[in-house]
Amino acid sequence: MKTWLLLQTIAFESSGIYIITTQNMTLSMWLAFASVHAMSCLSFSALCWLILPKKYKTPVISSFSFLFIFNYLLPVVGMIGTSCSLLIALYLPREKSNITWQECEKSELPQNPGDVINTQFGIGALREILLHNQDPDRRLLAVSAIRNLPRQQAVPLLQLALKDLTDDVRLLAYASLENIETQINETISLSKKQFEYQPSAAKASDIAQQYWELCYLGIAEGILRNHYLEQAENYLNQSNSIKPSASANLLLGRVLLERQRPAEAVPVLKAAMDEGILFKQVAPYLAEASYITGDFQTAREYIAYFPEQKGNKLSQIKEYWG
Repeated sequence: MKTWLLLQTIAFESSGIYIITTQNMTLSMWLAFASVHAMSCLSFSALCWLILPKKYKTPVISSFSFLFIFNYLLPVVGMIGTSCSLLIALYLPREKSNITWQECEKSELPQNPGDVINTQFGIGALREILLHNQDPDRRLLAVSAIRNLPRQQAVPLLQLALKDLTDDVRLLAYASLENIETQINETISLSKKQFEYQPSAAKASDIAQQYWELCYLGIAEGILRNHYLEQAENYLNQSNSIKPSASANLLLGRVLLERQRPAEAVPVLKAAMDEGILFKQVAPYLAEASYITGDFQTAREYIAYFPEQKGNKLSQIKEYWG
């Protein structure tokens, strides 16, 4: 088939060249040349299309039309160019490198808060350094960089660094966690003095928020954690006794859930909703309370209001219960 198409192409194109070089070019001669040249281009385009790799053959109409038009508009020259291109591409392909990776210089870890944000060293990269990097100095620098992160992101990584086999890494992580706890306790102490001098709902709520942060960040554990939760509940009750607020009730509901008292948490959370908190903000905690008490049907109803954003933990829970 390919041989027949090649011979046919040569025959038709030779006839066209003969006409244009030996005959007196009248209108009929030009039409004859155009016809035999078109037949030649059709044969040659079919030949080229058969030779093409499979992935270049589709779509058929577009592929074949391009070959035909290119060769038709460039008599002889187009065929020579197409032939050379195909021969070079098929029989002299570009060599593929067996190296699938590229070595790059080891970047220095950032030392300032702004540097952490503006480099490739995000939370995941710093965690990988703590877990897998064999160089203790590199892990020590990672802990130094982690200290510049927001508390909510820094504390889990610093707790991970406490398990490091190198003393310097563990000590720096412990000192960083202790520093965070000290800062929060100092803020609580100052806020308590201000509250004693001039009691206010906002100040009591702020104290409770600081106690909650100690528990939420995972800094406090065991008996100390229970003590902090008790203090948070106490100050939230004082805040509501002075002036009830939606934010105080929402936090109080979360504290009660942490203290495994879901029956008391539900009315408090509903009170927060009555005072202006959006239902979708309260739904996760109401669902948690229903789940703890074993009321799975009610929990399913609350879960239906969870967001559907991909990657979000609440959306994953909603998908699991759906």
